[in-house]
Amino acid sequence: MRLFYQGPDIVVTGEHFIILGPYPVRYRLDEVREPYIVQHARTGRFRPAQEIRARYGTRDVRLFSTTNATTFGHVRRALIRALEHRAERRA
Repeated sequence: MRLFYQGPDIVVTGEHFIILGPYPVRYRLDEVREPYIVQHARTGRFRPAQEIRARYGTRDVRLFSTTNATTFGHVRRALIRALEHRAERRA
């Protein structure tokens, strides 16, 4: 199993997008469709939050959310690479 990202809250492999907490959830990448980014406006002195959302089966799910731009970039890129890897395996 190929590992694309491992952090304290998220693990992205060639097969799964795993949220470790506060409630563990494992999404099979074969079921993740149409990922997109949501950027929330800055509120007061707080940095804007960024989210990665996607279709999972018939539901819209939030895969990841953070105000840390660096971590967001790492997770976003890992998901892109994992989905590309999945597409190559299918071809």
